[in-house]
Amino acid sequence: MVVKKKKLSVMLRALPFLAVSVAANSQQLEEVIVTAQKVSASTQDTPIAITGMSEGALEKFGFSNANDIVAQVPNMQVSGPYGEVQPIFAIRGVSMSDYSSNQASPIGVYADEAYMGAVYTHGMSFFDVERLEVLRGPQGTLYGKNTTGGAINIVTKTPMIGDDFTFSLKQGLRNYNGHTGDYGVQGTVIEDVMAARLFYSYSRRDGFYENQLGGPDLSQQDFQAARLVLNFNLSDKTNMVLKYTTGRNDSLASPARSEPRGDLSKNPGLVTALSATGVGTSSHPNNGFIDNTGYSRPAQNLGRFEVQDNGTGELIVESDMLVNKIEYIDDAYTLTAITSFADSSYSQLQDVDGGPDSLLHINWGVDTQAFSQDFRFSTTFADDFDLIAGAYYATEDMQLHNVYSIYETPPDTRVAATYPQLTGYYPYLLDFGSVDHKMDTEKTSYAAYSQLRWNISARLGMDIGIRYTHDRVKLTYLNASRVGYDGSPRGTYTPGNTTGVDNIFVPVNVAGQSPLELGELLNGLLSGRIGLDDILLTTQTGYTHGAYTQDSVEPQEANEREWTGKIGLDYRFSDDLMVYGAFSRGFRAGSFNAGVYYEEREFDDAYAAPEYIDAYEVGMKSDLFDQRVRINAAAFYYDYTNQQFINVVGVSNFLENAGGSTIYGLESEMAFAVTEALTIQVGIGLLKSEYTELVLANVETINNDDDFVDLAGNELISAPQISMNMSIDYELFATDTGYMSMNLNGNYQSEQWFSAYNDKNGYENIRQDAYALVNGRLSWYSNDGSYTVALWGKNLMETEYDGYAINLQGTFGFDYYQQGSPRTYGLEMSYRY
Repeated sequence: MVVKKKKLSVMLRALPFLAVSVAANSQQLEEVIVTAQKVSASTQDTPIAITGMSEGALEKFGFSNANDIVAQVPNMQVSGPYGEVQPIFAIRGVSMSDYSSNQASPIGVYADEAYMGAVYTHGMSFFDVERLEVLRGPQGTLYGKNTTGGAINIVTKTPMIGDDFTFSLKQGLRNYNGHTGDYGVQGTVIEDVMAARLFYSYSRRDGFYENQLGGPDLSQQDFQAARLVLNFNLSDKTNMVLKYTTGRNDSLASPARSEPRGDLSKNPGLVTALSATGVGTSSHPNNGFIDNTGYSRPAQNLGRFEVQDNGTGELIVESDMLVNKIEYIDDAYTLTAITSFADSSYSQLQDVDGGPDSLLHINWGVDTQAFSQDFRFSTTFADDFDLIAGAYYATEDMQLHNVYSIYETPPDTRVAATYPQLTGYYPYLLDFGSVDHKMDTEKTSYAAYSQLRWNISARLGMDIGIRYTHDRVKLTYLNASRVGYDGSPRGTYTPGNTTGVDNIFVPVNVAGQSPLELGELLNGLLSGRIGLDDILLTTQTGYTHGAYTQDSVEPQEANEREWTGKIGLDYRFSDDLMVYGAFSRGFRAGSFNAGVYYEEREFDDAYAAPEYIDAYEVGMKSDLFDQRVRINAAAFYYDYTNQQFINVVGVSNFLENAGGSTIYGLESEMAFAVTEALTIQVGIGLLKSEYTELVLANVETINNDDDFVDLAGNELISAPQISMNMSIDYELFATDTGYMSMNLNGNYQSEQWFSAYNDKNGYENIRQDAYALVNGRLSWYSNDGSYTVALWGKNLMETEYDGYAINLQGTFGFDYYQQGSPRTYGLEMSYRY
């Protein structure tokens, strides 16, 4: 760690000298126009922390999916429990660790100003992009959905009325037998009235992972999407832009990497005795550790991208989205109406255990229908005041249907030695079957908002924003039943479980203990923790479900009403230097637990309360040396309350609220046009996060449901202390017909945790060590802009890293990981006319 800090220190000290050495004849830096505050403005004139990337920047970074965003944004991370299709974003330590597909992210994702609530659709609109904007910090005023972490704006291309017809194509070849294509045509259809654009994109490749059990390679890609854009002049003052996007991702999912944690050395005598019988023990080789079916991946001598997978299947996402924007522009004011409809679905067959046995297989499925309407009014009055005011309405209906198949392969009897507490579970895991989980939710959001910009003087300005939000969440249907592996009914937990036990079954036990721990039993009796009800559990041994039914639990409803907003001041010392300070408050609406539970719950246990952030920020934006050096920086402090996240305990999921946490940090984005041929960009993010109040169950003491762990002082999830990025653009040479340019870029993330437990209670491996990724692109551009040829590569150093991890030791005996992609490379050819 000392070496890393030393390298960082040397780099930071070198930056001022780099700025001073900028040549007088170097080119100016690109100005990026954004609409982050619902008006068009340069990033340098927008007093918030924002990264804007133009089409050219996206091309040189090889932007192709949601995971590529983080490469050039400080203090931003992305994890992918299901690969590229369902990214989970984190900004400044604010993240969503919930892998459930029906929860809303604290990072709002917008396509052409329309909110995309279903997280599994976030990877579906990243094509034909004109501009990308990443806003860091709570968005509690202007944006459609009130969010705590930030916002990602995807702005797609719009044809201009009056332009001639043009055609563009891009064809690509890549390793893993991959090929891509982007084809677009646009132009004026009716003179002075309508322009149209039609664009089609596809991407296909074979999988990264060789399955030694046979069949096709896993982690395949098969994505295709199209977008139709119509731009109308309805009158001299009224314009309408309609965008319809349809897409389908139909691929083989990424397999899991399972790391066994059942330690056979805990009780060698018992292990030897059980192995000698040859009954109920696996024949798989092991390295001293097994999962609960006896499988040990490390003993199979598999490469990092080799698996023995018997269950990973198709991952299918279908998405249709219509966005209609009508704008009436008068001399004194502008009226804007944005309407969106979305219909999407997601399904995946996942082999969670990642091995040749059937320990845990899940069929994920969810359908979503969404509608939103945003009305805005903007005007300037008294010369010094700019006002934006509006009303927002949105609905989102989700129908979730997941099937969890467990222990189709019987448990290994040696689990009695590796996890003694699970001994009493053994009889009930033989031919257990599956948990069939269905859940329907309806979300409705109403909001009224306003932001006033007061130009107090030519140099001093103030922003005051306020928003009132009413979010209503309804749990309209919930049923969790036990069925056979063939789907035949066996019983229902919710509704129907009348045992008073929120668990899948009551194992063979003595006073609730399985197996008996005499010292724990005596301590429990003497302290009063174990009473008559616990002793009676001995007589309740067995499954906790009742008769099979498809009825629902009693519907539940939550209503949240909140005031949020912002106040900020900015001062411009000159045209090239601005400083700002702001306080803002954001909140994320509460949610019903989308994980499986086995007893009908009261509202307080079924619903996670809203989370809140009070954010304080100061920053500066500067263009120096005649716009050849750009240095933007921000410092921030967050008071974070009730963060929502999923906690997995055994075969149950709990949507929890962390009582409190604090986050503070620094970040800077710097750019240097060193010469006409050389431009360097550097981003640095420093972060310190800490739970100030967090108590969770001790997952290592299954025999004691009242054992909790105080995790105050732990770091937040996906919150590395250091993140850095760098991009170097160099024009190698130029001729009369064109020029060749090289881009080399990379990013670095220090150690981060994937669980709030950090290194406590068996979670020490649910983490990712520090790593760096290096990417490159070599491009030939024609001088007339008609064609481009490029060679590109990502993860050139073949860095091995994980993007997601879950501790599943309590019931399955392994840790689950999703890996980052290997080295990829390819050739692209673009033509425009």
